[in-house]
Amino acid sequence: MIKKTSTIILSIFLFMLISNNAYANLLEQKLDESTLKALLNKGELVLLEEENGRIKHIDYAILINAPLDNVWQVITDFESYPEFIPGQKVSKIIDRQGNAEMVKSAVEFKFMGVGSTVKYTTKYIINKPELMTFDTKKNKVTGRYKLIQIDGGKHVVLFRSKDIDRDNFKGVVKILINKKPEMESSLYLSPLRINMKAIKKRAERSYKKRKLR
Repeated sequence: MIKKTSTIILSIFLFMLISNNAYANLLEQKLDESTLKALLNKGELVLLEEENGRIKHIDYAILINAPLDNVWQVITDFESYPEFIPGQKVSKIIDRQGNAEMVKSAVEFKFMGVGSTVKYTTKYIINKPELMTFDTKKNKVTGRYKLIQIDGGKHVVLFRSKDIDRDNFKGVVKILINKKPEMESSLYLSPLRINMKAIKKRAERSYKKRKLR
């Protein structure tokens, strides 16, 4: 039987986060474990925050059939990203200080037939089972990964929260976004979904291999 995978997208216009932590994923906050699991068995969950008709923030969740330690190892193995994340050409740790790691990245992608490469440096604040992303140039937190165990630790829900930074896009891609803002969702959601599915696949595969030993 072929399992049908779907994505549930909830669009919200100018909602306020009801939390002291601005990066507490609303999907994590508002759904209990049984509801979350039932929905994730049908596919990923995506929550979009919009402002003036433009995407401002994304909350995302995906179910991974592997224990937390396996998933965590995949997420924090930054220099291995080019091995399994499509389009990731560079991912190199350039500095380590305490629980923080600076990672230089280069990602290739296509948008409306136009190829582009985005280069950036991210500071990761590592506090298992949570990983924060920090923009050193703008001196602010830009996103968050959070792992939650379910089914007695057999499976994990991976939450991803991400601010949208249009300054990362230059040239023709930026012009296309400004001309056709309705295409933004595909530009921002597609790479995020590809990355998270790649993490899921890598973690599940490594866990299966470990069980066979």
